[in-house]
Amino acid sequence: MSLKKNKNLQLRIGLFLLGAISLLMIAFSLSRGLSIGIDMDRQLEPPSAKYLLGTDELGRDLISSVVCGTGISMAIGLSVVILCSVIGALLGMISGFAGGIVDTIIMRIVDIILAFPGILLAIALASFFYPGIITLILVLIVPNWVGCARIVRGEILKYKQKEFILAAKSYNATFFRILFHHMLPLVLPLIVVQASLDIAGVILAESSLNFLGIGLDPQTPTLGQLVDAGRDHMFVRPGLIILPGAALFFIIIACNFIAEGLRRRLTR
Repeated sequence: MSLKKNKNLQLRIGLFLLGAISLLMIAFSLSRGLSIGIDMDRQLEPPSAKYLLGTDELGRDLISSVVCGTGISMAIGLSVVILCSVIGALLGMISGFAGGIVDTIIMRIVDIILAFPGILLAIALASFFYPGIITLILVLIVPNWVGCARIVRGEILKYKQKEFILAAKSYNATFFRILFHHMLPLVLPLIVVQASLDIAGVILAESSLNFLGIGLDPQTPTLGQLVDAGRDHMFVRPGLIILPGAALFFIIIACNFIAEGLRRRLTR
């Protein structure tokens, strides 16, 4: 029992941190509301009763901007990971089970994408499109689905010659019935673990793109954009960079704890 509790400790810590962040965001939003409208007459105001930690360089309440940016980062990260898991798992299962020319084509596409550093590929793709949430999600999906595809393909290759798969073929089970009815339940825990491992990296990549100014519109408060904007005032108003940086730090730590806890729980 003690060993099992130790294995679940990281998962509990991660869920506690993520839950605490979410509760703080909800509590602040309900109690004070979010003031993220641009007001250039209130640039860099000091802390006050109305603005507890002052305003940023666009006259927005700093806490409101961080809360909004945290929500955007978490929503984008979750969306990207879910879509990457679906695309990667589907193509990985098809590649591993079909074999032949289908496997060759899918794996060559994977190899081409893996030949480029993920963040550089996302930067190159983002430069061709108008900034926006949909664009940001799409450019983050392209370099991130391949990891799931390769892992799932490897697992499918292990199972495709098993007796129960051969028996399903002998009963004329269709290609996709074998994939989704017999194969998917076997690889699903691995997909969940891979998704949980990817989410922290995706959130960090999203923040990096916004930090570089090629993510969302500069007027949209995101953690990366807030850290970038705070650099010019870090010695006068260090809170402008410390608060969004701390939010990003705790989100990534929470996601990493959850990922490691799930890995230990599902693959033990």
